[in-house]
Amino acid sequence: MPFTSSRLPRRLAAARAVLLFAAIAAALPATAESLLATSWLRADLFGGDVRSVAPAPDNPDVVYAGTTHGQVYRSADGGATWADAGQPVPFPGWVVSDLTFDAERPGRLWATLWGLWGGGLIAYSDDGAATWTYRAGALSDTKVYTLATVPGRPDRLYAGTLNGVFRSDDAGESWHRMSAHLPEIYKVTSLLVGPEPETVIAGTWQRAYRSDDGGRTWRGLYDGMVPDSEVFTLTPVPGRPGELWASTCGWVYGSKNGGDRWVRFREGFTDRRTPAFEALPGGRLLAGTVDGLHLSDDDGRNWRRVGPAALSILEIAYHPERPRRVYLATEGSGVWVSDDGGETLSWSANGMTNLRVAALLASGGRILAAVNNAGITSGIYSSRDGGITFSPQPAPLPTVLDLAAHRGALYAATEQGLWENRGDSWRMIGELGKVRVEQVLSSPERLVARTPSGFWELAGPRFQPLDYRHAPPRTAVLLGDELWVGDGERHHRLAAGSNHTLESPAPRGRLARAGGGMLLWRTRACGCAAPAPAGTTPLPGSASPPAPNGCCRPATTASPPSSSPRRAWRSPTPPPACSTRCRCR
Repeated sequence: MPFTSSRLPRRLAAARAVLLFAAIAAALPATAESLLATSWLRADLFGGDVRSVAPAPDNPDVVYAGTTHGQVYRSADGGATWADAGQPVPFPGWVVSDLTFDAERPGRLWATLWGLWGGGLIAYSDDGAATWTYRAGALSDTKVYTLATVPGRPDRLYAGTLNGVFRSDDAGESWHRMSAHLPEIYKVTSLLVGPEPETVIAGTWQRAYRSDDGGRTWRGLYDGMVPDSEVFTLTPVPGRPGELWASTCGWVYGSKNGGDRWVRFREGFTDRRTPAFEALPGGRLLAGTVDGLHLSDDDGRNWRRVGPAALSILEIAYHPERPRRVYLATEGSGVWVSDDGGETLSWSANGMTNLRVAALLASGGRILAAVNNAGITSGIYSSRDGGITFSPQPAPLPTVLDLAAHRGALYAATEQGLWENRGDSWRMIGELGKVRVEQVLSSPERLVARTPSGFWELAGPRFQPLDYRHAPPRTAVLLGDELWVGDGERHHRLAAGSNHTLESPAPRGRLARAGGGMLLWRTRACGCAAPAPAGTTPLPGSASPPAPNGCCRPATTASPPSSSPRRAWRSPTPPPACSTRCRCR
């Protein structure tokens, strides 16, 4: 599972290290303004929370992937490498829940979206996801999970949403709720059209429903399916008319008659929750669970897990011209690819940057990067060449919140304890146990760990509780032998024999080291109306939910004196106000 990118075009290697400037900023006498003015390049550390994957019908080497953070990636080499298909983030603030090619309009790619602040949206691209045109209408008030086109009806579309099934008869210009009279048709995450144009099956949060008149009337497909079975996917079997599979929150179901009668299959599964499913030509069945990929070669009677355990799979896809090449969209772990019909899997997210790096550290010629929320690819990665390449496998630790180095050892603050590395392996510090450690602070004189309730300090070979008598700490900084603490209401300076409480211009601000001093900063909460991304055509009159578009800036920055605690805080250049697109509160 390499995290290098030897197959990608490279910039100058030396320039790449500047991405990791944040890891060593505390050692530099830099101001906030100089940090913002620094040029940044990406390091070769890849991954993504991929929700949807779609091979291009006209080219088996081209495949698209959509992420939780509104990105759409394109691969032109069968998933080996990825790049932005157009804008780096065409849908800021939106989850790309589904990507679907239009069978009636060659080359058209549909994206269904649901907003982090609510609402839904549909967009399409006719140029390989380089630009997008929005369609919303009645969908703007509900999350949109999936979309289905209708063979022989180029203008008809179905959308599966939080509020049921919607239909459009004008290629998405307008939408009508077809299930309004049935409130139980709720949270529709899967749709299947056919074999007749008027037939559509909807998978809901409680079993499936079928309409044979274009969505005007519905009947439940209950026979054999356990109540409260959320239906994630509906998959027909190639070459077997009437055979249908449903993957659910309780294993998988098969039907020989279009869903009129279901049979549940679970033998061999290691987990019941199955968000993804695919039926390959030749009869092999693939089921993607939150605990890895399972396959069956005997019509579902028996299943076996293949590939890594704990791989959470959200979608499975293949191209009809290459049915043995299978793509897996995973939660946090990028895209995985199989070239033998699922028997073996390989990580293949090279070029995807939908990755959360929670902490960085430069120490002893190494750069450490802590990657969180990446499934089985979470952990601490190490680079010995200035960030040009990173270790192919991470050191697996609980969710890492902070990193520090002290007197030749490395320390990681995690959701489950404080961890130490004095060589090539990590061990948990026994004195703290599995308590959440939110910061680990290092100075030449001291090493301190902050928990939600207080502090622990290294005293000799062991950690001991630190005498702290204020409200629970939310932020802290070590400056020499002084510990500065913010508790959300005021700031405190703790040193040997002294304990001062200071009036602060930003009582809820956070503390950070900067050179030989300290920064106090806070951010305004801004609800920013997301403009139409470059290269898109918004639907006139449609509303976009608030989205993070970079218009929020630090509202207060200040540095305290290094000696007397009673001097006033010094404020640098006032920060820029939020742009006119922001509604700050």
